[in-house]
Parts: sequence; structure tokens; C-alpha cells
Amino acid sequence: MKKLFIFSILTYLFFTINSSALIQNSNEDITENEKILKIGVLLPLSGIFQDTGQSFLKAIQLALFDVGNENIKIYPKDSKANALDAYLSAKEFEKLGIKVVIGPIFYESLERLNEINSITFISLTNKTQKIPKNTIAFGINIISQIDVLKKYFDEIEVSNTLLLSPKSQFTSQAKIITNSELKFYKVFAYNTSAKKITGEIKKITNYQERKKDLERRIDILEKSDLYKDKKELEELEQKHTLGKVNFDSVLVIDFGERLKSVLTSFMFSDVSSNEVNFFTLNQWFDETFFNENALQNLHFPAIDFDNLKKFKKKYLDTFGEEPSQVSILAYDALGLIYYCWFNNDAQFKPDQLYNTNGFKGLHGEFIIKDNLSKHQLKIYKVSDKKFLKVY
Repeated sequence: MKKLFIFSILTYLFFTINSSALIQNSNEDITENEKILKIGVLLPLSGIFQDTGQSFLKAIQLALFDVGNENIKIYPKDSKANALDAYLSAKEFEKLGIKVVIGPIFYESLERLNEINSITFISLTNKTQKIPKNTIAFGINIISQIDVLKKYFDEIEVSNTLLLSPKSQFTSQAKIITNSELKFYKVFAYNTSAKKITGEIKKITNYQERKKDLERRIDILEKSDLYKDKKELEELEQKHTLGKVNFDSVLVIDFGERLKSVLTSFMFSDVSSNEVNFFTLNQWFDETFFNENALQNLHFPAIDFDNLKKFKKKYLDTFGEEPSQVSILAYDALGLIYYCWFNNDAQFKPDQLYNTNGFKGLHGEFIIKDNLSKHQLKIYKVSDKKFLKVY
């Protein structure tokens, strides 16, 4: 990537110190009102997603404080996590002369926003399909994850990858991954019932056949008096199966407790993460993984973990509570808008968001293209109750 435009919590002083110079050098004909950057904020501030919305709003307020420019004004409105209220709020933004909005969070709220042509929406959704032409999907999307997985697969030279996903869920992600540059030895959709998952994983791994191979080999060795056979027998009596599986890596498209069930089923099927590389999608550094032996060495794509920890600490110190980890994207969204405005004589133009040089936010590097934010992610793995960066 070419030289990046940089905005982040680490460099906000640059903007604060130089903002006065910007105003002084602006055209004298620009009115005070035109120097104001109005940013709409469209979040679920009531209802079942209220806590999420409030966390995102506080992240935006934190970014506003860090920028330190009094000419930036935010206008929060409640999307109520539905398309109609998002649309009605957007109409109010339009009346206020607002040209750019952070939000909504959820894909379902985008349905009617393409009717508001005068506003650019920076949505926090990670969906990639059927995004309105006036909306940028700023979430950590599947395309960005595929890109870094492909690079890492090539580096560690995996060649037989098993792709697993639950039946009737995450079908769009599974389809995008299946049709991507990633190549798979086999694609399998498992039952969503935890009681049935282990049986299906045992079939995939040929567990019963490998167990029988072990029993047959032990029967042969027990009849031998040779020293080398007795040593082999001692080793095999500590095993549950004999022989390797037909794949060297597994990518599981799932989350939460069911992801844990799938990986535990591999452990019960005598498939070790020391022999097979296990991958999943972005999990936002779920620390409950530390409590599961089956999740040791699990790999996943993610944003910059060190910067996420800095963001969480600053948020905690400011508000006395933990943030939603995804709200770091809202923090960076405000920084992105401000940077574009700042570098265009205190005027915001949507075209600036598509600068081909790309940007760097607190969460990492990215470039906006085709209404999507394409993030340069990293690969982490779970290791001894830590998240270890491996790529």
C-alpha cells in the first residue's frame, strides 16, 4: 500500500495544534457556519440494543475529545435498530444540513437510506452485499478476513483445508468463502444441535476406523516378544486412535458456545491442534476461549490487539466502564471524517473517503473501495491464556 494517511489516538495532537492554522488560511469568504463540521450519529439508543448504541456513542465522544476541535459538532439520533426509525432520523439529519453520518450499526437499518442521496452513511455493519450506494460498510467484513487468511495459508503452506459451517446459518459468509481464492479439501455443513455435532465430527475424521486400526495393531503387538514391538505397544496403549486424518487445517465459520463444541469434538475425535491448524473468523478476542483446552492454538483474523487494549484503557479511564470492543470502529470513523474535512479547507466531500492511498486508524490500516472498508488484518492465535500475533 502507498504511504498512508494517518489519524489515531496517538496523533490527535497534530490536528489540535494545527486546526487554528487551517481556519486562518481558509478563504475569507467562508462563513462561520460553513466552518462547522456537522456529523450525524445514528445508533440504537433505546431498546434491547441500547447498551451497544451507548457504547458506540461514548467512543465517538471520546474521539471528539481527542481531536479537540470545537468546530466539530455531533448530532446523535436513535435508530431504534430498525429501518423505519433510521430513515426518519436520516430525514431529520437532512433538514439540519448534515452531509455525513456515523451509523447505523445493523445491516437491517440500511434498507431505506438510499433514498437520502445528500448524506453519506458510514455504517458499522460487516455485511458486504447490497450496500446502498451512499453507504460505506465500515465493519470487519468477510472479504478482509479472507484476504489475510489466504496470505497466511500460503505462508504456512497448508494444502488440505476442511471448511465447516452450521446448517442454515452463516450461509452468505460460507458461500463467499467457498467462492473465494481459498481452496478447500472438503466443505461440510454440520447440525446446529450440540448433541449431534460430536457424532458428525467423528465421521469427518474417520474416528471409528482409526480407533479400529489402533486396536488391530495392538492385537498384533501383544503376540510379539520382540523388544521393539513391546516399546511400540507401550506407546500405542497411550493413544486413542492410529493414523492421520486427510486434512492439515480446518476453518470453522461459527461463534460462541457452538464454536467451542465443534473444536471440543475434534479433541474427542483425537485430532490435535499440534498436528492440524484450526482457524475461525474474527472473534473480537473472546477471552472465554482461555478456559477451553480444545481452543488452544486456534487462529483467527483480527484488528490490531495492542491498539484495541489502548482504546479500552482510555475508554475505561474516561467513562468508568468497559466498552463494546467493536466501538473502536466508531472512534476511527469520526477520525476519518475529521481528517477528510481538515484536509479540504474545512469542507467535507464524500470522494475523499475513497482516497486510493488508504488510511490508518487506531484499529489498523484500511482502504475504502466499492462501498466497503477493506482492512489489513492480522492473524492471532490462542496460546497459554494469551492472544499471540503470528502474522
